[in-house]
Amino acid sequence: MPPPGAPPEEKRPDADELLRAVRQLEDRVARLEQRLELAGVAAPSPAPPQAGEPSRTALTEGVGAIPILGRALLGLAGAYVLRALTESHALPPASGVFAAILYAVAWLVWAARTPAGRRAETVLYSLTAALVLGPLLWESTLRLQVVSTWAAAAVLLLFTLFGLILSWRKNLLIVATIATLTGVLTAAALLIGSHDVVPFLVLLLAIAAAVEVSACLDHWLSERWLTAAAADLVVLLATYLVTNARGLPEGYAPIPLWALLAAQMALPAVYLSSTLVRTRLRGFTFTAFETAQMGLAFALAVGGGLQLAGRDPRIAPALAAVTLGCAAACYAASFALRGRNLHTYAAFGFLLLVAGTRLVLPAGMAAAVWSVLALAGMAAQAPAWRWHGCLYLLSALIASRAWAQATDLVLGGDDRSSGLALGLAGVALACCALALRGQPPGRLLAAILAGAAFWLAGGIAAAALVHSYHRLFGALAPHAYCATLRTAVLAVGAVLLAWAGARWKRLELTPLVYLVMLLGAYRLLLVDLRQEGKAALVLSLLAYGAALMLLPRWMQPRPSAAG
Repeated sequence: MPPPGAPPEEKRPDADELLRAVRQLEDRVARLEQRLELAGVAAPSPAPPQAGEPSRTALTEGVGAIPILGRALLGLAGAYVLRALTESHALPPASGVFAAILYAVAWLVWAARTPAGRRAETVLYSLTAALVLGPLLWESTLRLQVVSTWAAAAVLLLFTLFGLILSWRKNLLIVATIATLTGVLTAAALLIGSHDVVPFLVLLLAIAAAVEVSACLDHWLSERWLTAAAADLVVLLATYLVTNARGLPEGYAPIPLWALLAAQMALPAVYLSSTLVRTRLRGFTFTAFETAQMGLAFALAVGGGLQLAGRDPRIAPALAAVTLGCAAACYAASFALRGRNLHTYAAFGFLLLVAGTRLVLPAGMAAAVWSVLALAGMAAQAPAWRWHGCLYLLSALIASRAWAQATDLVLGGDDRSSGLALGLAGVALACCALALRGQPPGRLLAAILAGAAFWLAGGIAAAALVHSYHRLFGALAPHAYCATLRTAVLAVGAVLLAWAGARWKRLELTPLVYLVMLLGAYRLLLVDLRQEGKAALVLSLLAYGAALMLLPRWMQPRPSAAG
């Protein structure tokens, strides 16, 4: 005990510490409650499924697809009920067929109205519509014969267009694809079964055109290859049936020439129009599909038209007019474009223009037209048009046989020359001068032009030397010296090419020098050595040997004047 008179103990500090600890505890509890409230607001994330545990969603979808399959089977049962009523004459045949068509369309409408997330339901309902319509038209057209082939083709076209229209708003690729497949496959089956080509030829071209219209609006691009392949094959089949040596097979309906020609022209018209819209108006780049399909379409049109031209003289001018019109459209489209679109359109324009002019003009006149186009192309500044000028020049040289004649004059023993070869040699030289003026157009193009000009000029020089030799020494003068003159043309020409390449620093001429010397060696070994005159052989060896001695010195670049 404390001694008497001592002051009592102070307990206030212990109470203050206790109060402070209580307040801290209250603050901690408040913070914990706040954290628990925030965690309760956030939704708890579902636990990931364990490995090997079946997905509840997939299982639910699989179970949910069973009633959908049941409804599809009931739909097919309804189609068989309509068929039974029609065959038993409880319904008139026309009414039964019409009711079945409406029934198939109703299933297609149901598929299009299905919510976007229920893909299995959309697929099954669309397939039900296809399985109702396809067999219905087959039996109605071939077995019951209550529907004509033209009517069947019209129904298929309307069904396909209706499917494309229904699927437009929601961009339902499934509905559009199944509707298109129904039209294409049923048309192919009916064409083979009925032996009537024209209605289904028109149908497949119309379906292809409808899909191309959708592609121009950037819808269902993946379906284009299907309809394009079907259109190509049916045009090819119709052309073969009409133009084969055995004629139209027995049992096939007649195919008028005008109908086949119209189909051949419609095929490139459809794809050229859609490609022009997509590349010029919509600003898209040429796709691989469009390039390949336009090439196939033009090949089928031109090749098939040529097969028909022998049967009617009016077909060739009509085909040429269409081809030249397409060439003009391709060239006009290429002027405002760049990159791949420019080169693709220009390439099609070149091929179509060459084919069109050759259809209506003989080889000599066509070569003259191409020579004018070559000069126009070489006068342009753009490298692409200079290449086209080069291609027109080479086409003219081949069509006029000027290239072949120059080869005979230089390498062979032909002493004849023509004004056409001389004229085309001048054109080639003019093209070369235009192409090489100012900035070079490129080594490959310059080498091609220089080679063409040299070969023609060499042929004319050989012909002129041989002609002068016979004028001086008579027609009975030994021909061994003619071979020497031709070898001398090659040797001197190689030296001149080497001098020109070194003088103007044209490295593209160097490969031509080696090529010309190889041709000179060919002449020397296989032609000159077989001649009887030994003096002529000595002169050939002297000319070729002198060229070999001069070439190393003349092929070295000349120093510039400033140096």
